[in-house]
Amino acid sequence: MKNKVNISLIILFIVSVATTTIHSQTDTGWTIMYYGAGSNSSELDLLKDIKGMIKGKQSKGYELITLIDRIEGFSNNSKTLGENFTDTKLYRIDANSYHELSGKEILPEFKKETSYEANMGDADLLKRFIKYCKTYYPAKHYMLVLRSHGNGWRMCPDKEAGIDDALHSTELSDVLSIDESVDILGLDLCSMAGLENFYEWRPNETSFSADYILASAPVSSSWDYKSIFSRLSADTKNGFSKQNNYFEEGKEKILDPFKMTPDQFSKLLIEEIYDSQKWSSWGLFDNTKITDVKLKIDELARLLSVEKNATIYSILERSSGYYNEKGIKKEKQEVAFPYVDAYDFAQKISNTQELHQKTRIKAKEVCKIIDQLVIHSYYGGKDPLPKKSGFMEGKNGVYMIAPRGNQVYTPTGKTFWEHVKKWYSPYDQKHIAKAYGLYNWCIDGMKPKNEKADNFYEYLDFLFTK
Repeated sequence: MKNKVNISLIILFIVSVATTTIHSQTDTGWTIMYYGAGSNSSELDLLKDIKGMIKGKQSKGYELITLIDRIEGFSNNSKTLGENFTDTKLYRIDANSYHELSGKEILPEFKKETSYEANMGDADLLKRFIKYCKTYYPAKHYMLVLRSHGNGWRMCPDKEAGIDDALHSTELSDVLSIDESVDILGLDLCSMAGLENFYEWRPNETSFSADYILASAPVSSSWDYKSIFSRLSADTKNGFSKQNNYFEEGKEKILDPFKMTPDQFSKLLIEEIYDSQKWSSWGLFDNTKITDVKLKIDELARLLSVEKNATIYSILERSSGYYNEKGIKKEKQEVAFPYVDAYDFAQKISNTQELHQKTRIKAKEVCKIIDQLVIHSYYGGKDPLPKKSGFMEGKNGVYMIAPRGNQVYTPTGKTFWEHVKKWYSPYDQKHIAKAYGLYNWCIDGMKPKNEKADNFYEYLDFLFTK
């Protein structure tokens, strides 16, 4: 009897091991969540994105879930998803196919048999979309792609149903929790590659975060999803694509989605972005470094506060900017897009002999940590982007908010700083149209009662209002 029990236990153990092995081999490596906010002119490209996904996705090992909002007046495409709808729908994309999904109890408003017009500018909808994907399509790793328009502090605008709403970068950290965090955040929209944005989504224990971020500092166009997903295959016998790797030596690799790491996948993404958008400017960022960047820049701010204001005004004037829109007067662009390249700004400080030695040394430390944040970056400098000299790949490509704040904006008679601080603020600014405030970059390290510049936001306020 004892032997029979032992034999039974052995058989149970073998079955258990076999089941575990099979399960581990079939576990989904990734779930990719595509949030396509097309209640605007970006609707023209959304169906092109989906068509590329359907053609490019041939491999198992990852799930591709999309929430797509369309609007009347831009595209009449009825082929890609079987109908020319103008509301919001949920899909699962597979090899050469797609399946409309029900939102179940997490997204109950989405039913296959009914129409629903969602507000894609509602952060709670984004929160529930991520929760839905993680609940019903669990994986080892997650990537979130936000696809629409962006201007640096707002993205995914939605003006339907009498609402003018958008996702603010600070709203994500305010509404989303750690449960919605992702390995990779892909910002497939313009002008979101800012230190202040990245700091909102820094790795932490309470709110939404991302370890790797792909973003563009100026204007950009949509990713080539067909090429991206064509490089994901569990069959890696050939191992390499035909394309040369622009950022690293050799050919671009084919990756097994069951096994690929966030570092590997994020590098594949920037390679394919470069291949299809050589004219633009993009960067891949290691967001685990952003807290160190913030600390160094705040240390620099405290040293700058005892320097001559005129010297810093001059540096800001000469620092490389990131302007978004073609055909708009320079003054309007400077107040609408108050961004300077973070590395260039710090480097100019380090090379300015009129400044104290401690300030210049600290600026060099800022350059060093920004270099660690920026994994890969490039600047094409072709129309509609202005030509830019001296761009250093892997160093430049991420901006910081630093307006020519002492200058007066002619149409209003107010300074650039007065305009910018309406939305770039540590305080709740939701009562102001298209603003949100609550920037952690401004809040952390701030000591308003001591009348000193303790962080970079306080330094800017000191520089332009004292």
